[in-house]
Amino acid sequence: MRVSYVEPRTELRPYVQSIWVFESHVGLPLSDHSLAAPNGCAKLIFNCENSLITDAMGRRNRSQEQSLYFIGVRSVPVSLSSTPRMTCFIGVEFHPCGAYPILKIPMDELTDRRLSADELSGTWNQSLTEILRNCEGVGGKIDFIQDRLWQCVSHGQPQNPLVAFCVDFLKRSNGSATVLDLERRTGYERRHLEKLFNENVGVPPKMLAGIFRFQSFHRKLAHAASFESVRSDVHKYFYDEAHFNKSFKKMTGFSPKHYFLKVPNRFGRLLSQQ
Repeated sequence: MRVSYVEPRTELRPYVQSIWVFESHVGLPLSDHSLAAPNGCAKLIFNCENSLITDAMGRRNRSQEQSLYFIGVRSVPVSLSSTPRMTCFIGVEFHPCGAYPILKIPMDELTDRRLSADELSGTWNQSLTEILRNCEGVGGKIDFIQDRLWQCVSHGQPQNPLVAFCVDFLKRSNGSATVLDLERRTGYERRHLEKLFNENVGVPPKMLAGIFRFQSFHRKLAHAASFESVRSDVHKYFYDEAHFNKSFKKMTGFSPKHYFLKVPNRFGRLLSQQ
């Protein structure tokens, strides 16, 4: 099982956070508890080999082989599994406000949703999937996706600079900045900021801050930090340990200690190591 990264083209970097390829000769076994925890990013996923089964909020879906999907920003964890054979899929993760200028769909309409290409209108439709299937190798598919993303960017609207500033401010603080901090920094009221975030990101600023706080701990786990060392930083970002436990369980489905010590989730850890 491995995840390899491809550097996004320079012109796409304001919109695309990362491009990665997941490969496993044995798929994603149920025993591994493969989880995709919320990270504030919408995604494009193309299943090159094998189909994927996803479970979230009590709903089970199968993503078909050789198919393209758009996944809105997640507020809850998603468990993944597959049949035990060669599995390969490409992931394109957008910056939190990078997908809206490309898809031109209000992001709150797609939060916690997965749409296939034939459910999308315009340039991301079923005909694009057919072209992707015929591109040679993983590298050719990634090149084609980047070409199409750049076409959308060059003919579309730019990112909202106010939202981009606020997202960056929240991210640099690891989610410890508050909505009141954003109001003071920008001069705009909470209601206006929430409206812009819902349209451009898919979740309000308070929720995105909570995702960033969680991810600051999740990344430490991915880099093999001990549970005790992570626990010592709790009070920097949470009111108390009970608040930390509640937030962590919301993002993973497990208590922090159980997750750190007993949940392999090699898939989730690999994605958090970049």
